[in-house]
Amino acid sequence: MLLKKDIKYHKNEFIVKALTLTAGLLFINSLSLSAILKTSMGLVQYTSKYLDYQDTVHGFKVKYPTDWEKIQFSQGITEGPHNLVVNFLSPSRGPSQTFREYFIIETANVTSPSTFLKQELGFLTQSFPHFTPVLISNSTLARHNAYAVVFTYKDPIVGTGKATEIWTINGSKAYILSYHADSVDYVSYLPIIQTMIKSFQLIPK
Repeated sequence: MLLKKDIKYHKNEFIVKALTLTAGLLFINSLSLSAILKTSMGLVQYTSKYLDYQDTVHGFKVKYPTDWEKIQFSQGITEGPHNLVVNFLSPSRGPSQTFREYFIIETANVTSPSTFLKQELGFLTQSFPHFTPVLISNSTLARHNAYAVVFTYKDPIVGTGKATEIWTINGSKAYILSYHADSVDYVSYLPIIQTMIKSFQLIPK
């Protein structure tokens, strides 16, 4: 799994990122995540078999394909303000494959729900080189109001990466679900990602 590293930006580069972030906010609208994810089946072979993953510590459950690899993080592993919980890696397509698409679930502590959108977009801007919002929309997740962000970025392995991130806030905690892919293969796994997102539920601890 590719994890973002701490990235230092020069002052001028940070100004450009800030301008990009400001422009990205103009994309906010009322489109639902289902509209974002509508796509053809692509070339990926899909499975109808899913396993249940449940995390009683963080209070959620989700389904994932039987042929995807599950990587569970130990408590206390963080990346910026995010607490890494579990990652699901797509099946390997052979030795020539340089990047495996993945679906990662993280949490974050929220002190002010009204400003979390701005804070999260700022985190994405600083974490991904050439972060470019494609769409920012209102959505729903686990029957809660949510935001969905589709964006592209530069990746040292695949060149251009593309991601969808959706999050919701329950009390003082944000639940962040992210799908990352090579921009060329991004649409191929969207039906699976949509199934996983729809299956996500919050449960009492």
